[in-house]
Amino acid sequence: MFLGLVLLVVAGPLVAQERHQHAPAAVKKSFQRDYPDARDPQWTSANGRWHANFTDHSRFDRGEMVANYDRTGHHVDSRIPYDRNDVPSTVINRTEGNYPGGKNYSYTRIERTGGQPLFQVDLYLKNRNKTVYVDENGHEQAYHARH
Repeated sequence: MFLGLVLLVVAGPLVAQERHQHAPAAVKKSFQRDYPDARDPQWTSANGRWHANFTDHSRFDRGEMVANYDRTGHHVDSRIPYDRNDVPSTVINRTEGNYPGGKNYSYTRIERTGGQPLFQVDLYLKNRNKTVYVDENGHEQAYHARH
């Protein structure tokens, strides 16, 4: 019994790690179709979704990003961290105008299948972290990210 417990403790993390490194075939196939120039994605899974962290080397050169897929390989969204200098001024001006006193703004572009792109705006306001989603014109949008 003791030997069984030792094997479970030692092998358990290895099995869990293996599961996170190898996405299902349908997910990998969709990812390769969507990002043929991506190399060496790092796969993780959470809440029934698969996440590929990678650098896009396509002619569009979107840089570092995360592509999110469901279990069947359906692309949910992709997230690209943006430098403040690359964010449309309407997004910055409206967001900062709506949250005066906010600090530490960071912007991530979300490209959604079947939907217009959004920006996830993370900021610090009134001693709390806050996340809002806005369209490319800076208008707040509802978005339920379950990653």
